Amino acid sequence: MNNKREVSFKVLYDLLKARGPLSLLGLIFPIVSIIVFIPLVIILSSTKEPYEKYDFSEIAKNGVQTKAKITFINPVYNITVNGEHPEIISYDYENNGQTILDKFETFDLEKTTNYKVGSDINVLFYQNQSMITGLKPYGFPVFIFGLIPLVFLIIGVTFLLITVLPALKVFNLYKAGIVKEAHIISITSSSSLTLVRNMQQNFEVNYSYLNDYGNIIFGTSKTSDLLFLNDKKTGDPIKIFVSEVDENKSCLVPALEAMKYNWSIS
Repeated sequence: MNNKREVSFKVLYDLLKARGPLSLLGLIFPIVSIIVFIPLVIILSSTKEPYEKYDFSEIAKNGVQTKAKITFINPVYNITVNGEHPEIISYDYENNGQTILDKFETFDLEKTTNYKVGSDINVLFYQNQSMITGLKPYGFPVFIFGLIPLVFLIIGVTFLLITVLPALKVFNLYKAGIVKEAHIISITSSSSLTLVRNMQQNFEVNYSYLNDYGNIIFGTSKTSDLLFLNDKKTGDPIKIFVSEVDENKSCLVPALEAMKYNWSIS
């Protein structure tokens, strides 16, 4: 088993940079979504009225019916659906000799047509919460605002899976991979958009190597090291790092980093 090699986080940055701006977005988007989501939830929760937080299913199941009197009816003009607005109905009722003031928001406008200030209505109350019987409660779906950071999170995680995780796998191979010899099968070129410059010429090196049982394994690794490529051709031997736990995971040994950090490559 190899001892872990010294690998700077600058190497990880270079790996991410080589994979283009999507890797940066893969790191930024999830962080931004979490930073935005937490205060957003706190703000939305703090702006809710008490009656908007009621457990109406529990009230309907366990509530006690009583008479209430409407004290105010207020349309919610900042919410419009098909040209109509929900209504907040304020009312009071008696409970153990005390007058309780409460509110109920609904979109059942056909059923509230005859509601007037001073009209008697039936309500159910349970554990200091109440609702008007025969009406469906309405609450603005504030979760919609939570979809915004969720979209950024999904995009970020997608970029993370595409770019950051593969870079981390290579970084870990640099640190703890077993050094083996492989032979080049082919070298193909491709261009990619990078974080700090417009285009970078990358090369995909296909190679084969033997596992501990003598079976041939095929691997692919990318490099932009022109010095390496100028000196190599199909069939030439090369050094690779192979995972200690999965011999199918491998990458090229980066010559520049190996020299810079004095890796022992034998």
